[in-house]
Amino acid sequence: MKCLGRALLAGTAMILIGAPLRAETMPEPTSVPGPPTQFQTQFDPVGPAVQALPGTHGRTIHFADTGETGWRPVLFLGGTGTSARGFLMTGYLETLRRQLHLRFISVERNGFGDSPYDPAWTYADYVGDVRSVLDHLGVARFAMVSISGGGPYAGHIAAAMPDWLISVHFAAALANVRSPSLDVCQVPLPDVAKGLAATVQNPEAWWHYPPTSPTAHIPGFADRAYDEGARAFFIRGQMGDPLPEAAEMRRYCQSALPALTALKAPMFTYYGGADSLVVPANGAFWRKSTGGPATERAYPGEGHDVQYRHWDQVLIDLAGFGSSELVCRDGQSVLVPASIAKRALAGGALTGLCLWQKGA
Repeated sequence: MKCLGRALLAGTAMILIGAPLRAETMPEPTSVPGPPTQFQTQFDPVGPAVQALPGTHGRTIHFADTGETGWRPVLFLGGTGTSARGFLMTGYLETLRRQLHLRFISVERNGFGDSPYDPAWTYADYVGDVRSVLDHLGVARFAMVSISGGGPYAGHIAAAMPDWLISVHFAAALANVRSPSLDVCQVPLPDVAKGLAATVQNPEAWWHYPPTSPTAHIPGFADRAYDEGARAFFIRGQMGDPLPEAAEMRRYCQSALPALTALKAPMFTYYGGADSLVVPANGAFWRKSTGGPATERAYPGEGHDVQYRHWDQVLIDLAGFGSSELVCRDGQSVLVPASIAKRALAGGALTGLCLWQKGA
């Protein structure tokens, strides 16, 4: 590699020393617009800012809010090791989110992003943080979606605030059915942290999906994920400290999740049949635990990326159109009743937007 570098540098030197480049050899732009006659009067958004709110016990709560007044509020709980801006990883369907008038709110968890690590912090503390943020924003009713490691937190929120919920959505979300790769319950916390250090300190390794993952078809998804990992583990100078992640993994060992019998809002679950990290039995746990109606969305043969591959359907369900399914039929993305979707899929249609078919 060093030899190649020297050769490239030598070639560059030859160009610089030799005859100057002629202007006519430079490609001309295909079109040159004139200067604007009117200029923008406000800044374009670059994503919601992380806001700070005084919490209990001297703690500061950090949260993000897309902030559209009058749109349906959605509490977003990202997977383990994500910050308050984790929902930006779903920005590849921002157009659909805006079409459906969904307002996203995310409350950061202990030790990630801007939130310092507190070893005494609990699920109950997170429920209190969520209440504080929603009260601050004037939100009385909301839908909730949790991804992967956000599942147990969503369970505690649903149990504590059942009357606040419009609907609940578990996307490859953990309950209490752990795979061997997540079973750290008998390992001392320092050893868990030591084992996680290499990946926590390397966001590219933490967020690695294989080339066969549908996420590979999303322009910029991997880089957005790496940016999220860098924020979650490094943003406030914590330098990839693995202890907060180890503490979260151990927190999952509290197998007694609260009963959701008081929850009457519709529930939707989304799980991949080939997911070895968060197995589909977790979805069965959530559906069995609820006191309201539950809809299972099962994806045979798919792994732990169904939450991204089927985020289009999740958005549809969050917006209140859960009796219908989004399919790509004859090259057109259409929303149809579930019975029609079943026949369409049997006839060769694809689940979700036709964008996925184009990317395949």
